[in-house]
Amino acid sequence: GEAQQLKKVDPLLALKFRASVLPDTVVRGFTTVFKPLFLPPVMALAVAAFVGLDVWLFFIHGISQSLRHTLYDPLLLLVMLGAVVVATAFHEIGHASALRYGGGKPGVMGVGIYIVWPAFYTDITDSYRLRKWGRLRTDTGGMYFNAIFALAIGAAYALTGFEPLLLLVVLQTFAIVQQSLPFLRLDGYYIISDLTGVPDILMRIKPVLLSLVPGRKPDDRVTELKPWVRIVVTGYIALLVPVLALMFTLMVINAPRLFATGWDSFWTHYDVVGPAFGKGQALRGIRAALQMVVLALPAIGFVYTLIRIAGRSGKGAWRWSAGSRVRRAGVTVAGAVAAGAIAFTWWPNGDYKPIQPSERGTVVGAVDQIRHAASGRAALTPQRQQQLGGAPTERDRATQQRAKPSAQSTQGKASQKPARGEPDAQGPTADTTGSTTTDEQAPPPTTDQTAAPTTDQSQTGTTPQDPSAQDPAAQDPSAQDPATTTTEQQPPPDSTTQTTPTTPETP
Repeated sequence: GEAQQLKKVDPLLALKFRASVLPDTVVRGFTTVFKPLFLPPVMALAVAAFVGLDVWLFFIHGISQSLRHTLYDPLLLLVMLGAVVVATAFHEIGHASALRYGGGKPGVMGVGIYIVWPAFYTDITDSYRLRKWGRLRTDTGGMYFNAIFALAIGAAYALTGFEPLLLLVVLQTFAIVQQSLPFLRLDGYYIISDLTGVPDILMRIKPVLLSLVPGRKPDDRVTELKPWVRIVVTGYIALLVPVLALMFTLMVINAPRLFATGWDSFWTHYDVVGPAFGKGQALRGIRAALQMVVLALPAIGFVYTLIRIAGRSGKGAWRWSAGSRVRRAGVTVAGAVAAGAIAFTWWPNGDYKPIQPSERGTVVGAVDQIRHAASGRAALTPQRQQQLGGAPTERDRATQQRAKPSAQSTQGKASQKPARGEPDAQGPTADTTGSTTTDEQAPPPTTDQTAAPTTDQSQTGTTPQDPSAQDPAAQDPSAQDPATTTTEQQPPPDSTTQTTPTTPETP
């Protein structure tokens, strides 16, 4: 005769501090507009286009220049942050639109705190009334809209050619991979649950994986599952874990290049601040200073992410090894090996060079980097650095460009003086610069004179026919400005510029 008070469950992975932002009426208005995107022909075309976009980006075009442009103009990071927020909201509208297409009624859209991060959410509880494929469509609707957003960004890049836009395509691809994880109740968790019909699949993932260890007795939570369910869960995780491991490995390998690019960008903007304020250009100086501040965000985020991954992995492994000397020894050795591998990769041995304008950053280059991981310079091998002309910094290039006008101005002033020790009234006489002067008028330069005007290769993209007409650095290929040599341009046979051989790219 008494009503028992049941204790309310407060799971760690629940969304906390939720607040509604858009009422269900507004959400349904959005779904009315986007519902046609779930027509089967439209979905097939969009998914095929997204796959083609990713193949072109990661295997042909590469992502290095998108990263390079963004790091040298850090204010773009704020723009991208805003675009990511819009894409995240669009992701939630995808869930609601998929539910509406299947006949369900989406609820409110809001924000909350997921563990420690802010997150959007959409109430799609009504999806439980749908059949299996309707629920799966609702589960994958958010990732499908990530792909739609990436296609829109790809179209914008096709119209403008603005390289940093492609970084948003990369972020949307990574978001899809992240949401596919069956952990932390992301979209992948609901996909696996609805696909297998097991509602508490999150509690069974670990036992399923442990059951694969030879000689280990399967847990009851595994044996009560149907065989095909165990195969699906195992295959799903076996597909995602290598992808995540590869992404993490490439992130560690390329960290020296990314840090070097950010460091070079920081000092390049620093060189602008003082002269800008000195000339009264306060707006330009403030912009450069703001670029320096924003530039610290990706570096801090990278280090923070690495620390969190290492901390969570280390704590979990330490708890797992409690009470067993063998496990504790294995965890200790594995941790030492991982830390040693990262230290070996990040040791400054010449690979801290910024990303160059001629690099692409494709999957082929990533595979080549992994092959050279044992060298400690996987991100930039000595051979690759030589092909890139030493991989100079943009700060060095800017210094060289500022020095060229002053050198040409000095040369021009010297050519206007009559040759020392010769009468002014005599015919043309050669001075030390190789130019000819007279007291009346300087004759035009001829083809047999070495005072031919010097062509700036970095602006015209041409190679002078007479190497001796360049400054002394042009006579030594190793002293040339690397920015004047590209792999797309073939110099004449008599030029001292060396042709860069084609090799696998580096990200």
